[in-house]
Amino acid sequence: MDPEENRPGGKSSLYQSGGANRNNSRSSVLLNRRSSSLLYHFDILKRESDFTHEAVCMSECRKEKEEREHYCYSEFAVNGIVHDIDMVRKGIRLITLMVSSDGFYKMSRLYVTPDSFFLKVRLLVLDTYKCSKPCPDIKLGSRYIVMGQIYHRRRHLPNDLLALLGGKLKPGDGLLRSNNYVKRFNKRRHQKALEATRSKCR
Repeated sequence: MDPEENRPGGKSSLYQSGGANRNNSRSSVLLNRRSSSLLYHFDILKRESDFTHEAVCMSECRKEKEEREHYCYSEFAVNGIVHDIDMVRKGIRLITLMVSSDGFYKMSRLYVTPDSFFLKVRLLVLDTYKCSKPCPDIKLGSRYIVMGQIYHRRRHLPNDLLALLGGKLKPGDGLLRSNNYVKRFNKRRHQKALEATRSKCR
């Protein structure tokens, strides 16, 4: 009889222990490979999701909108030149629009301030789509047709947003979100907006 076999933890147990260690190291390697693979696939899926969101986001933002439909559910509709842009924070802008006397399609209780030959209109623009690029995309000095809602105290806005604005938003100012009508002015759109003023809204 081999005396080694009678010792506690002799040859057979030693060999088994070595085999177990090798198996454990193989398992940890496989686990690490699987973890890395899962992280890689998760990263790919996240990138695809971000790309899809951005594609949908910009598509929704840039698509042509029906003037009559937006005119009917909007509280004001005007065309004017962007005179000033105050970037409060990413996705939150205060804009001053210079509107001529014939630039009002629908006024309702929109607050205006006379300024020489123009009338000033203040607008709060909220990027509710949260795209990587501003939506709506409004540039200084350009002329736009805009249709949206009018801010008043009964129209609820988050308290943290109002605190951020610090009293710059007044009742009667315009309120625009990403899904509102904001388009560069051209004759075709202007004509459609004029036609909307003569149509009956439901």
